[in-house]
Amino acid sequence: MVQRFVNIFALKADRMFFIKSKEKQLKMIWEVQKNDKKSYLIGTAHYFPYSFRSSLLRLIKNAGTVIFEGPLDQENMAKVQAAGKTGQNNAPLFEELDQQTIADISQALYPGCRRRNPYFLYNFRTCEVENPAYEMIRGMKFWLAFFTIWFYFLEKNGWKYSVDLEAYKLARELGKKIVFLETIDEQIEVLESLSRERIINFLKQVNHWSSYVKNYVKTYLAGDLENLKFIARGFPNRTPAVIDRRDQIFYERMVAYLEDGGVVACVGAPHIRGISELLLSDGYQIRMSSK
Repeated sequence: MVQRFVNIFALKADRMFFIKSKEKQLKMIWEVQKNDKKSYLIGTAHYFPYSFRSSLLRLIKNAGTVIFEGPLDQENMAKVQAAGKTGQNNAPLFEELDQQTIADISQALYPGCRRRNPYFLYNFRTCEVENPAYEMIRGMKFWLAFFTIWFYFLEKNGWKYSVDLEAYKLARELGKKIVFLETIDEQIEVLESLSRERIINFLKQVNHWSSYVKNYVKTYLAGDLENLKFIARGFPNRTPAVIDRRDQIFYERMVAYLEDGGVVACVGAPHIRGISELLLSDGYQIRMSSK
């Protein structure tokens, strides 16, 4: 689901160009087979510092159907953004954070700025407003404010790619049949359910974000699903309501396509374990792919 925000905040179409030096081999790929009908399951990272274009192209060019969690077009992205607005001129997220956390978030997003007072006011030599982080999330609900902060932090650290969006663009370019497992309204409902407490707790760990993303990148590139789950367990959307319940929904909606074979299904890496268990119980063979 997080790819919605990737599209809104970071991955404009004119920025998704291929840079050879930033490409890696994708290892989060599983081969799924039943009755001689073979498909592939990709555990995606909705936002990442490297491209996987060649790996994705090898799979998608031979696929008949490419499946994604939900819509990735601009019209639906606009719906998500609109759903995350409060209609007020304040920043509810910052109102529930302590002063030190606000200061630490400021430093992470706008390093080198000199603080003027305890409530996140700075004397910026290069910024047009005194409190750009506050202005960034003004009028946003908790979940939209959080993802705005988080993706801005990642973008500043070179995270300019998305496995989902890169695969989506390739599928469209190659004229493949594209299927979405959820509607945008269903995905907005999930976002609205995110725990404020978990969001606040994660924001309070801002000084550990750099090590968090470093470990995430290393683990994802290795295709290490078990350790990836351990690393990301404190992230606000790693809850049973967001992951486990949707594993079942995704499986039920993709299985008819898997029965015909020739599918490449792209879902967030946290969903792979649950979907794999459902596949195995339904008689499918599944193994990590060498492609």
